[in-house]
Amino acid sequence: MAEDQNPDRHRLLAQSPEDIRALHQLCRDGRLYEVERWIAQGKPIQVAPQAIPKGTRLKTALQIALETGQYSLAVLLLSKGYQVELERYSPLDMALRARRWDLFDLLLEWGADLKSADVYTVLNTYNMELYERFRAAGYDLTQRHEMASILGHGTSNRPLLGFMKRHRAEDPKIQHELNMALGEHAKAGNEKGVNLCLWAGADAHAPTQNSDSGLSGDAETQDGEERFTGCSAIEQAASEGQLTILKRLGPDPTRDDFDTLYRYAKNGSVIAFLATIQPPNDLTSILSSHLIWVGNPFPWAIRTGTGTIEALLSCKVRWKETNPEWVTDIRRSILKVGDYDLKTIMSRLRRSEVCAPETYRELIRTPSMQKRLLTMGLVKKPVSEREKRRDELTRLMSRYDRAALYKQVWSQPVQEVAKSYGISGVRLGKVCRKLQVPVPPRGYWARVQNGYSAKKPPLTKLSDRQLPSHHSSK
Repeated sequence: MAEDQNPDRHRLLAQSPEDIRALHQLCRDGRLYEVERWIAQGKPIQVAPQAIPKGTRLKTALQIALETGQYSLAVLLLSKGYQVELERYSPLDMALRARRWDLFDLLLEWGADLKSADVYTVLNTYNMELYERFRAAGYDLTQRHEMASILGHGTSNRPLLGFMKRHRAEDPKIQHELNMALGEHAKAGNEKGVNLCLWAGADAHAPTQNSDSGLSGDAETQDGEERFTGCSAIEQAASEGQLTILKRLGPDPTRDDFDTLYRYAKNGSVIAFLATIQPPNDLTSILSSHLIWVGNPFPWAIRTGTGTIEALLSCKVRWKETNPEWVTDIRRSILKVGDYDLKTIMSRLRRSEVCAPETYRELIRTPSMQKRLLTMGLVKKPVSEREKRRDELTRLMSRYDRAALYKQVWSQPVQEVAKSYGISGVRLGKVCRKLQVPVPPRGYWARVQNGYSAKKPPLTKLSDRQLPSHHSSK
């Protein structure tokens, strides 16, 4: 820095803005010689910070010089003892926003602190040489994730992209910013942004921290290295249903947790694509995750249809769950969905190739589930034993005439009668018992041949409780 010609700086501080109002007007008018005369007279050129009223945005003489681009005025003020460190707003930022590299260098020469520059302002200069200069000086350009924000919400800052490509391998923070930017473009479906980030070396599989996403993660420190436990760009694409982007990023079973991708998948097309690479493993947890959204009662929640669940159940992976507690959780979630969605889901689950029969039976065993399914016609109303007997009796009476059968079994052996009906003697015996048709006792026909005669029991009527309403008791 040049030698300070005014060692007693405090006398240059005004105790009221009114004391230097005239100086500021001279600065605005560009009257350099009169400003120089003002300083020569020992008048103040800055207002003491404590003298500035709260809530006011008083512009300083240096601000005026920088805003109007008056290099000579800035030199004059700085050379006469102007205290850059007392400025409320960073003079370096003003010079950078104006793209005045000469003013920027001048401020540094006269004591401006490089670290006082705002990282967003630095990155928005589109000046790679400046980026290198800040990096060489130890300035952290990854502060507040501004690097990822700028690159992740636009594609115009090519110098920044090139800078990140150059240094990502040696600086994990820059690599992480690049990964974050890729995640933003993947989420937004910006193919150009995705391609640029991949060109620069972004890793689509790496977890990142992303404050704008519901899938955001946190940084962990282990062995002095920062590790992130959030979602990757691939997971972002899956969660937003960006199928084209997802295909471009290329999910890899060796690097990506596919069950997590299935849980994040926003629509059925994403699930169908994932299934072409690797089928789901833990269907219970995946189904549970999607059912929460299908039946979510909160108005602020983004409601999804059953498309993802239908796609999951079409992955040719049979759902088989042996833990009844987990099946109970699935049942509770299913019962929260509307009738249309429930019918769609259960119509698929009732197929044995989709859901193991024992799992399905456990799923539908409760009275609440049975009631819902009965209402929609997915299960039949339970039939009592009495109703079963009446139904069977109705069926038998439609085929057999009791009176005729009675005459037949007492006129010849049951085995011979059975042949006329095309059934076995054992089967005919069961029919007679159900129709309450008495049959000859064992050995009856042998005794008849020996001249023995036995009283034939009468054919009784069936009781009204046993008879179907449209049949007689004959």
